[in-house]
Amino acid sequence: MTRPCSPELGEWSHANSVMQVLRRHGPEVALEALTRIPSHLFLEGGMLLRELDLRLRKAPGPRLLVDGVWFSRPMGGITRVWEQILGCWALPGLVSDSAPVCILDRDSRLARVQSFETLSAEYYNPLDWSQFPFLASDNAKHVMSWGADVFLSSWISTCGESDQVTVPELVLVHDCIPERATLIHAEHKACRKLWLQRASALVAVSADTAHDLHGFCNRHTANIVWCHPSPASTFLDPLEHALTERLWQQLSQAAGLIPPYILLPATSSIGSYKNPELLALALQEPGLQSLQLVVTGLAASTHAHAFAQQWPLLAPRLVVAGLTDLQLAVAYRHALAVILPSRVEGFGLPAIEALATGATVILSDSRGLREAGGPACPRVNPDQPRELAAWLRMLLDRPSSDWLLPRLTHRRLKRMDSFNPDILGLALLAQARQLSDCL
Repeated sequence: MTRPCSPELGEWSHANSVMQVLRRHGPEVALEALTRIPSHLFLEGGMLLRELDLRLRKAPGPRLLVDGVWFSRPMGGITRVWEQILGCWALPGLVSDSAPVCILDRDSRLARVQSFETLSAEYYNPLDWSQFPFLASDNAKHVMSWGADVFLSSWISTCGESDQVTVPELVLVHDCIPERATLIHAEHKACRKLWLQRASALVAVSADTAHDLHGFCNRHTANIVWCHPSPASTFLDPLEHALTERLWQQLSQAAGLIPPYILLPATSSIGSYKNPELLALALQEPGLQSLQLVVTGLAASTHAHAFAQQWPLLAPRLVVAGLTDLQLAVAYRHALAVILPSRVEGFGLPAIEALATGATVILSDSRGLREAGGPACPRVNPDQPRELAAWLRMLLDRPSSDWLLPRLTHRRLKRMDSFNPDILGLALLAQARQLSDCL
């Protein structure tokens, strides 16, 4: 079974089991489950287990202040990850008056924020890099007024000037794509580098991102842990069969989906790191010229128009679909394949969301995606559309797919066993405690 977090966080499978008990039966039963775990697992670097034990016993914990600067954006992978974290923290017993969490509310659009204490703070556009130096003094005031022990951010937000550290800063890093990009202004990269270098500790969403942080920011690996996010419950929890089929009929008619089709989630522009040209070129190979290409994600219409201009033969087969998560889960399930052709990702959350629905997922053999899919997804060279075309023809061929799909299903089920929506949130709480204990 693929490990979902770094070894420093301890024996994750036991923490996974207790978190499932907490979700189903509450803190009292979860605490009983903890008492049955061998004590040596707590002593041998079991950060997750120790944090669970302390929280469920209502032990005092750090006052954690979270900058919700990204919460103003209701869509995107970072938003999905934060919804998962807040969902974990909202479980009974994890956040209390003796171990509180407070969120700086900057025009938040996440409903989960309502479960926590909040402080009204000035709105900043998270995509406007020039504004971030102005957050530092504002954050420092909130840290002092609320009496925070640890400050947590995930988007270039600090709580003091470059030569001033008010409290330990914990950083959640989703990817190092800005460091890899060539078009981002040097001043913006320097701002982000300062944010990462001054952090007291970092939590990355993948081992690949943790490795990137070590290289790009000259951070010692000892203060970088990593933990995978999990598929959202919409993708994990199957609907009753009749309801699913009814939703599929409505969706396919409304969007004009005609199986077998290929689904491209979270697309982006031609020439970007998302690499949509790999799939566009593959679909022009012999035997694949009748397949629909369903394009989803932000600005999907703009990107689909560019695809049609670049590859006219693709134009009649392009379908732009703005989908809710539930509709996306159904569309994943009925696709011939879900393709993620990126040259690099921080982790590749759409890959595991699609896997969770039972979809066949094919990935580019690249950083982040390789880690997300594990052995459950075929991988292709990001510069070889003919490799991708060969896999798609195999899926279309009945004898080949009858042999292949059961084997991929077996691997998919094993891969899904390693995900829990609460481990990342628990890891952040454990890291915050470690920082506050060092004061």
